Amino acid sequence: MRRAVGNLLPNAVRLAPGDSTVTVATGRTVSWLWFAVHDEGPGIADDDLPRVFDASGVVPNAGDARRTRERRTGLGLAIVRQIIESHGGHVAAYSAFGRGSTFVLWLPATDRADDEPPSAANPWHSP
Repeated sequence: MRRAVGNLLPNAVRLAPGDSTVTVATGRTVSWLWFAVHDEGPGIADDDLPRVFDASGVVPNAGDARRTRERRTGLGLAIVRQIIESHGGHVAAYSAFGRGSTFVLWLPATDRADDEPPSAANPWHSP
């Protein structure tokens, strides 16, 4: 779990503009625990969002002309997904192109009923 979180946080810090905020939040929805990291970076286009957890994911950087590098997810987010899924969890990414991204790790609570993790809605809405 430490490695999964350790892969998310440096990505958020690296991609967020220097005067922005990276926010970490946790919570519980029904019988699932969640951990979220939100950055105010370039965001991810809707077409690219499904690939961010792929091992070879390279997502073009959103719009900011001063930042020409690509958002490289490489193995980091693929490892995050593998770790979380090996613990019976689920990963999700939400993004607004040009306005930042939120990555959510869903983990089953020890008293979890036999329900699926909520995946359609972002459990934590960024500021």
